[in-house]
Amino acid sequence: MAPGSSGTLFVITVGFVSFLLGSSFAFHTTSPAAQQRRCFAYKTFRGAQSKNNIEMEDINARLTKLGLVLPPAGAPKANYQLLHRDGDLLYLSGHLPMKADGTLVLGALAPEDIANTSDNYLTTEQGYEAAQHCALNLLSTLDSYMKSQGSDLSKVCKIIKLFGIVRSHSDFTEQHLVMNGASDLIGEVLGKDVGGSHARSAIGTNTLPLGIAVEVEMIAKIN
Repeated sequence: MAPGSSGTLFVITVGFVSFLLGSSFAFHTTSPAAQQRRCFAYKTFRGAQSKNNIEMEDINARLTKLGLVLPPAGAPKANYQLLHRDGDLLYLSGHLPMKADGTLVLGALAPEDIANTSDNYLTTEQGYEAAQHCALNLLSTLDSYMKSQGSDLSKVCKIIKLFGIVRSHSDFTEQHLVMNGASDLIGEVLGKDVGGSHARSAIGTNTLPLGIAVEVEMIAKIN
């Protein structure tokens, strides 16, 4: 080793350690202003969570105010599941317009002048009500599943999409208005942010299982 090398090595070593200590200090020290910003952001996040929880806790009150009661959860009519979970998404099969007394809304939607000629046809307003029954049954299945997981509807954070099939006369073109029955009800019960701003499709068909008027599927996201 050349004369003076040890002194040089010592200086380099001390300098490197000082650099590490300085870097560590820089990485782990937060200024008071940054701490305040972080604290404010945390409080804001917690406040938003509390607000959402309070809104969701009013679900039963909203049902009562609307004069609605969730029917008992139904059972599948063939070889399928009413609900399938994939991560935080729940896929609900097509639900029928079953009333509280267990009867189904039957018939095809038709223009009013045609609907008034036969009991086999329904008006847009009657189809709207049928879609509401579908929505209630969807919420019932959703509620039943959440309870089976030790939770409730307050953990539903978003209705992602509804898909509606409307049994229709060939001249009927108001399937979208029929489906408003399901969209409006879910939005009123779960709130606009959770239930009222979903994606949606509505199509018409000449027939549906059991002669029902409307069938509605749902995709929901949970916490």
